[in-house]
Amino acid sequence: MKISVIGTGTMGFALADRMLFSGFDVTAWNRSSSKADPLVTKGAALAATPSEAVSGAQIVLSSLKDDAALREVLLPLPGHMPADAVLCDTSTISPGLAEELASTYAAAGRMFVHAPVLGSKRQIAEGSLLVFASGSQHAVDVLDPVLGVLARRVWRFDEPGRAAALKLACNMMIAGMICALSQSLAYGAKLGVDPELFLDVIQSSNLASPMYQSKGRQILDRNWAANFFVDNIVKDITLALDSAEEAGVQMPVIAVIRQMFAAASASGFGHEDYSAVSKVFEEIAGITPG
Repeated sequence: MKISVIGTGTMGFALADRMLFSGFDVTAWNRSSSKADPLVTKGAALAATPSEAVSGAQIVLSSLKDDAALREVLLPLPGHMPADAVLCDTSTISPGLAEELASTYAAAGRMFVHAPVLGSKRQIAEGSLLVFASGSQHAVDVLDPVLGVLARRVWRFDEPGRAAALKLACNMMIAGMICALSQSLAYGAKLGVDPELFLDVIQSSNLASPMYQSKGRQILDRNWAANFFVDNIVKDITLALDSAEEAGVQMPVIAVIRQMFAAASASGFGHEDYSAVSKVFEEIAGITPG
């Protein structure tokens, strides 16, 4: 089966790598072609343009930065795709754009699935992503060989906007959890609580979660290597707040959380792991980590 991957950033690269590992015939495109070079070394073909990438593909996977990038790259592609091909977008985007893309592809007689995912490159490599696949029954069925090597579980939706909203709701939870953890660590450190002890207590209680375990360790080790950047969180929260405003939903808590991540970005942490927001809470608390 011929698979094309549009966008080889952190997630797109991992998707393409998993497809190669699983024995698919892979073509990759990225705006900065050098980012795809390691995939070429592993056997992928490199396309010069997105239209070239999709021209012979049976399935196209896309993972792009934001709404603007998707509009620029994906909206012109339907006429270049084979009639029976499916474009599956895994990006985190606004519900409105998800619906716009679905309508554009349907009008061109092409299949489109918006399938945002929970998980990062480790889950891709393990085949343990959680996938929110929205599109026609047939289009999602065509993706079965790919989803079978990527996902631990797939939820299906008729409306792309709902899948996009679910992903944003999950990312709001992620943002809130890391801020709660960061604030508690900073408070405890200021009052003399050993952060190692704090994490041990959390993991021994009903508050335990894999996220608190991994990100707590990352904060204590001052390791800001990123799978999910601070700036990604700012983008996703902004998308959520914008769509909430359109729907007439008030979200005061996540608005404050966005301010914390915006402060982290303004402090130069935008391309560090989202757990780097903890440094903002430490500064507010007036502590210097040991």
